[in-house]
Amino acid sequence: MYLNSLHNLPQVLGLQLKLISSTSLSLSAVAALLCISSTFVNTASALSLTIRNDVAGNSSSPILYGFMYEDINYSGDSGLYGQMLRNWNFQAGDTGGAADLSHWSLVKQNTGSATITLDTANPLNSINKNSLRLDVTTSSASSRVGFSNEGWWGLRVQPGESYTATFFAKATSGFTGPLTVSIESNSGTVLASASVSGLTGAYQKFTVTLKPSVTTTTITNKFVVSVASSGAVGKSVWFDVFSLFGKTYKDRENGIRSDIGNVLEAVQPSFFRFPGGNNLEGQSIPQRWQWNETVGPLEERKGRFGDWSYWNTNGQGLLDYVYMCEDMNMVPVLGVYAGYSLDTSSVPEANLGPYIQQVLDELEYLMGSTSTTYGSLRAKHGHPEPIDIPYIEIGNEDFFSTTYDYRYKAFYDAIKKVYPDKKFISTGPQTSRPYDLLDDHFYLTSKEMIALFNHYDNYARGGSDIFVGEFGTNSQGCCGASAANLDAALADAVFMTGLERNSDLVKMIAYAPLLNRDGQTQWNPDLVGFNTEIVWGTPSYYIQLLWSANRADTILQVDASNGGFGPLYWVVGSKESTKQIFVKMVNTGSSSQTIGINLKGASVHSQGVARVVSGGLEDTNSASSPNTVGIKESVFSLTSATGFNYTFAPYSATVLLLHRM
Repeated sequence: MYLNSLHNLPQVLGLQLKLISSTSLSLSAVAALLCISSTFVNTASALSLTIRNDVAGNSSSPILYGFMYEDINYSGDSGLYGQMLRNWNFQAGDTGGAADLSHWSLVKQNTGSATITLDTANPLNSINKNSLRLDVTTSSASSRVGFSNEGWWGLRVQPGESYTATFFAKATSGFTGPLTVSIESNSGTVLASASVSGLTGAYQKFTVTLKPSVTTTTITNKFVVSVASSGAVGKSVWFDVFSLFGKTYKDRENGIRSDIGNVLEAVQPSFFRFPGGNNLEGQSIPQRWQWNETVGPLEERKGRFGDWSYWNTNGQGLLDYVYMCEDMNMVPVLGVYAGYSLDTSSVPEANLGPYIQQVLDELEYLMGSTSTTYGSLRAKHGHPEPIDIPYIEIGNEDFFSTTYDYRYKAFYDAIKKVYPDKKFISTGPQTSRPYDLLDDHFYLTSKEMIALFNHYDNYARGGSDIFVGEFGTNSQGCCGASAANLDAALADAVFMTGLERNSDLVKMIAYAPLLNRDGQTQWNPDLVGFNTEIVWGTPSYYIQLLWSANRADTILQVDASNGGFGPLYWVVGSKESTKQIFVKMVNTGSSSQTIGINLKGASVHSQGVARVVSGGLEDTNSASSPNTVGIKESVFSLTSATGFNYTFAPYSATVLLLHRM
């Protein structure tokens, strides 16, 4: 049986907005989208809740909260991916055009003279066909020449941080060097430097460590390679595939930016859906994300023009995402290309064979033993142990397609034959083959999102489960042009509270998009903002953190008297291993609300902990004010072991943490 709950909801595919209609949606659900049901209207001052610890509750998914990621808002290179240099392998321009030397500049001092050019005649390999050539005309100990890279809107240098730089280089016969590799302020102050010698006529890889001695964090810096020697005069030096990394999360080589990693880790995510999202599909079939172009050492990776109008270097690839899952203890949810791209083109049924084989090769790379072709390649790349991929999502947002039935069937049959124990996620309506989870997406106004609080209450159990793979309140309407403010966050909180109430059915949920580079916004709101210097959570981030970090394993029955939902929305759960009870409450109203909370079948200690996100509806966090909205924690006293009153602040999301005796 197929029951699709999303087709009367606005959805986004790239920058194209469609409204899908379906007769499968009940009249009550349609009404919920148009207005908040009268059952949610209540004068909450007299409301009393009884938490029923004396009756069996519903199990809650242990992996309910996690992340969905795709490269949007310039969130990949220099964002999640910790590479600090821009245009580091000269494969293409920023917008996918012809390769150039953008973001690189000539450096010369005193009487030094040189040129830098993009050279197509001295490739590093068949993938990296362009190199930066430095031709030295004059140079001496006091007259250096070379080039610099400006980084991604600056280059951050922090106290106590070391930086590892790598590159490939070769030189014409007779070049004696040495090269100096340095990090310098834009005004020319050398912050750290190292020397490189031994260049020959063949490319070699060089690695240096740079340790600036600084007391403050700055971003007005650059990466420089130079030579100051008469032995370089009249010579040429070629360079390719640069990298510069500071400290990465968990100290992973080629890893993610440490501060972004720490902010994400704090949410305690349980799963990670990658590599998208729209960015999986490509603007066209040839531009799709292809796993084999993203693995191996950097010099073997081929970039692509991403779906959000800029070049993706693929410096962060398939195995890097797996390492992120391992380091944050997240279950991988792998999206695989299923023959449909954003220009609405579909691979004909008769031509699916090579695309299916590419997915099977990808799965063998991840899960195959070292005796298999691609499993041995994974081991060669540094991960000999097979990787468990329990969830495989076939495609992305295929409710926009009319060809999903034959495509899903073909991919499902081929994968199921080799991996019969995996769980399959369907991304749109199809009846050709079964699925374990349906991926629902929601980008709605605040009022619409709140109205979906009870959306899954009467959803049929016993069949397929639900994966809310993308959601985010867009207060101005779908899609991507709304403020990341507290109003949106509270609507998210109400929706999430409804999902948690139904977390026997709803197995995973993920806010989207995940990251946004300040000043390069293509979609707003997002969960986390960052620039070259700092990272900050949006109000919705703090809601995610609050709900995820206070997670129950059982959802308890709650009996309400003298009122119902609205403007208060709640879910209560317990965690048996810690004897904790979590009361999660959202107040969308402009007035504080005092209610009575009683416990039946449990007694709790005399003190509880309140964790609260609150403020004005228009409040936001930003680079200049990153902490306007956050979580405030306090201790409160209970008047009884089985009951107490609590006042919930206006415009707030609260977790009350109680401990059973």
